[in-house]
Amino acid sequence: MSEQQAAPLRPLEAIEVADRLLDDAVRDSRLDYPLPGSLVDPAQLRLAGWLVPESQRVVAVEVTMADRLVSQAETGIPRSGVAEMFDGPLAVDAGFRAAINLLPLPSGTEVELDLRAVLADGARLPLGSVRLRRQEFPAGNPGGEDALVSVVIPCFNQAHYLDEAIESVLAQTYPELELTVVDDGSEDNTFEVASRFPGVRCLRQPNRGVAAARNAGLAASRGGFAVFLDADDRLLPDALELGVKQLTAHPEAAFAAGMPRDIGRDGGVIREGVQPVIAHDHYLNLLKDCYIWSGSSVVYRRTPLEAGGGFNERLEAADDYELYLKLAREHPVICHDAVVTEYRRHGSNTTRNAALVLTSQLQVLRGQRSQVRGKRERVARRAGIRNTRTAQGEALVEFVSGAWRSREWGLVWSGVRTLARRDPLAPLRFGWRKPRARSVRFEPLGSDLAG
Repeated sequence: MSEQQAAPLRPLEAIEVADRLLDDAVRDSRLDYPLPGSLVDPAQLRLAGWLVPESQRVVAVEVTMADRLVSQAETGIPRSGVAEMFDGPLAVDAGFRAAINLLPLPSGTEVELDLRAVLADGARLPLGSVRLRRQEFPAGNPGGEDALVSVVIPCFNQAHYLDEAIESVLAQTYPELELTVVDDGSEDNTFEVASRFPGVRCLRQPNRGVAAARNAGLAASRGGFAVFLDADDRLLPDALELGVKQLTAHPEAAFAAGMPRDIGRDGGVIREGVQPVIAHDHYLNLLKDCYIWSGSSVVYRRTPLEAGGGFNERLEAADDYELYLKLAREHPVICHDAVVTEYRRHGSNTTRNAALVLTSQLQVLRGQRSQVRGKRERVARRAGIRNTRTAQGEALVEFVSGAWRSREWGLVWSGVRTLARRDPLAPLRFGWRKPRARSVRFEPLGSDLAG
């Protein structure tokens, strides 16, 4: 990308910086930075000042936004000039400073940050406030909403991974972004984790499934591009920059898909990207097999995405697969070989639920029957049905065999019932094989909608 695009395009302007009147517990204080009217880096907004208490030691300086704690400043910083003005040991290390990432703020957004001192006796005293506005694009600037990437993170009971997902978005080299987290009826502290990050939009809804959460996040955002990051995955720092670059070079394309790599529960790399890179006949090849392994690796162009109706909320899984097919049938799409996302394998991914994937992918492929055109596409769709049954049917047979040996009759019955409905010949194809040494997780259909 150009040098202009590689730097923050929309700085924050400090439109008002105000000190607060203090009570008798404080001798004096000052908010030194930012200065009123100054422009600051939204990715690293620096706050700095000093505070001389009367008798109680300062144990913390908190930064809040809308009564929500977003940062805690470093305290105890030597300030020689302050020590010369005031006597006593409390004036020697009177300085404080903090750095906050406000990158997801859209153009024109105003925020107010409040600072308060926490004294040794627990008292909290207001120090000052900073009101900031994200600069608008000037007339004729090629940026604006067309350049903005809306990142949506749907989350259902994945709070323990969510902070890593959010931090991976805030670390992007592409600065024109907004971030929305959709808490899809989680029973953990998903909403609280998302609320710790200033500038991140947080939505809450009853549990309706990952497709509905993605659509809700899309409706609440306004960027010309969109990315849907699963809450347990991470983006690599240049993911958005590479995706937008591909779509800018191919303005006719509906989406650009990069490569994923697998990571474990602890974030360590398990396997580098080995996903096939398809150069042509994308719809035809998607009928044969969903060669896009991670939905988090895709950057969509908003206009065709919305025209296509977004994600199908009637599907319990494979809603992204259906969307790939819908868009690739009507528009060119791009696949590139850069690794852009990290897919976390932790044993409870939707893709590990063979029954759910088998049912949903067959539903998607059967729904393409009226859409295919010509013999090649009809043959490809039938091949896709066979491939889905081969991969997911074998995994489900192996799981049922293991459940049988461990006498888990409820799981055996659920698996057999799914096979009878979706792939009745699977036991004949795979039953004679010795089960491979791999872990296959099965859950009753519809029990895992986390994505």
